[in-house]
Formats: sequence, structure tokens, C-alpha cells
Amino acid sequence: MAAKLRARDICDDPRLVAPLPYLNFLRFFKRKHPRFGLRRLLQEAPAHWDAMTEGQKHLFEKQRMLGRIARANKRPRLVAGRVRHSIYNRRRRPNANRQLRRRNRRK
Repeated sequence: MAAKLRARDICDDPRLVAPLPYLNFLRFFKRKHPRFGLRRLLQEAPAHWDAMTEGQKHLFEKQRMLGRIARANKRPRLVAGRVRHSIYNRRRRPNANRQLRRRNRRK
């Protein structure tokens, strides 16, 4: 395959994962080439499958796909501690404004 094969592009829905890696590859190949009809898809897909390395073929195994989907759907962990404010927040805190006013009055 010309483009780099990324695991995140393969499948998002656990209901669509087939037990055979080649069927998962066909679904992925059809998504990458939506204009291909069934005949052209079945003519070109085997050549691409044969050209792939064993590591790339393992990306299409059922257990690996389901594990990847499960990891992607985990909720982000909440970090305890102080909330950091955005660096783009240029407003001064109210106490800082009061202190500046007092300094300016004294001058």
C-alpha cells in the first residue's frame, strides 16, 4: 500500500470486526477506495494484501482490533490538583487590580 497504514484508520465500531483478518482488510480497503465496485475491489485487494508485511496483517486480527477500540474509548483520567489557567487569559485577578490602583493613588 502506498500510504502508511495506521491502526486508528482500520475500524472504529466493534460490531463490524470480523473473525478473519482478510475480511477486516477488505472493509478497510473499501473505505479507502469508496468508488471501487465489488469486482474491482476483489481484483485489487489480494495484491495489496500480499504486499503487506506480517506486522501490517496482524493489525487486522480480531483481538488486536477490539483491544485498540477499547483503549481508544477509555475516558481520560482526571488529575487531582490545581486547575491551570490558560496562557491566553490576560485578565488580571481582582486582587491584583486593587493593588495596582492603590499604588497609583499613592504616587
